[in-house]
Amino acid sequence: MVQSTNRDASSLARRSFIKDSGLMIAGGAIGGAIAVGKAVKGGPNSPIKIALVGCGRRARELADAVMAVPNESVQLVALADTIPSQSQSVYRSLKGRYGDRVAEDCLRSNGPNCIDPILESSADVVYVTTPPIDRPEYFRKIVESGKHVFLEKPLAADVAGVIDILSTSRKADAAGISVHVGFQRRYDARYRDVIARLHDGAIGTPVFARAFCNAGPLRTPTRVGNESEIDFQRRNWNHFQWTGGDFLVEQHVAGLDVIRWALDQVPVVAQGQGGWGSFETAEDQSKLSMRQGEVFDHHSVEYEFGNGIVLMSQCRRVAKAWNNTSEHIHGTTGRADLTAGTIYDLDGTIRWQSEHPFSLKSATIQQQRAFLASIRIGKPENQIESAAESTLFAMLGHHATRSGKRVRFEKLLSGAGIA
Repeated sequence: MVQSTNRDASSLARRSFIKDSGLMIAGGAIGGAIAVGKAVKGGPNSPIKIALVGCGRRARELADAVMAVPNESVQLVALADTIPSQSQSVYRSLKGRYGDRVAEDCLRSNGPNCIDPILESSADVVYVTTPPIDRPEYFRKIVESGKHVFLEKPLAADVAGVIDILSTSRKADAAGISVHVGFQRRYDARYRDVIARLHDGAIGTPVFARAFCNAGPLRTPTRVGNESEIDFQRRNWNHFQWTGGDFLVEQHVAGLDVIRWALDQVPVVAQGQGGWGSFETAEDQSKLSMRQGEVFDHHSVEYEFGNGIVLMSQCRRVAKAWNNTSEHIHGTTGRADLTAGTIYDLDGTIRWQSEHPFSLKSATIQQQRAFLASIRIGKPENQIESAAESTLFAMLGHHATRSGKRVRFEKLLSGAGIA
């Protein structure tokens, strides 16, 4: 039975990626009508009831965005986290700010099986902002319970998890369930503006791209009491590959999704390097033994696309260094700074500048508006295949830096045991 599931999921992935001996996107759309949508409990004029699974910083941001959607009625009815203090903290914060938009009997579920009571709750939609390791299992359970789903990026911590999610995605389609994924830059007006112009030929034929995700250091992992090693690693999930996939996958995936959107392609092959020990740790080797994690603090990846375009990708999480998060496309007649919403001539003269401000907060609200509308009007959207392409794009680079080898996309999939 497992072999059949893997074969079916493999077919779905390969249909999405392989075309004319290259790995090409099917079209770049981020959602479309699937089937008659699951109705909102209580009727079309009732509040959409939501649940949050994973009660960290991102859950609070999404809750704020949902509450800020204009002309929409929502109610928070359930919260879940493996750590009890997390769900309690979020409940108090949201209840204090949003009053009766948080149900008086709002369920708070905790512990390793915290997802189970959510499945039986009155929620119409579940927001999953857990560590990546939990997302494939939670997604499967939520879809089987018949609820709509919002998944944070990336889809999973490894390739096998992405394939698992692709398989579950077909069940969501059949059930009329809306599924959105947290690539909110797709809804940012500035990005949409400049990428539309790029697709209309504003810089000629793209030949080269750059993507940066450079920021300050990750917090040092800490131990609490006599917790087990597994509990320690799960609580500090962004320091371990099996729980978070490394920050190239967990964070830089957002910028790589923008590149994929702009180029309308995924890469064929990648090579690169990464490691731990930049700047302050380079001269103080004792700090290396203190970090207690296994993720790299820097990655540099060269991606090659089927039509000869090359992307140079750099991501770094260290102190006292150049911080920059941006994406750039260079073409035969000009270049585009996608993050700044600016198009330049080859000599550096500004040819065009978007009038829209860059705002991830506004983009997050716009995505929630679209997501809730798809549920409200019964026209479900499923963004899983698009999100899988971007997640695997990031994982290809991660495998290259970890192995020190030139890794082809087909090899990445076969390495997960997919025929």
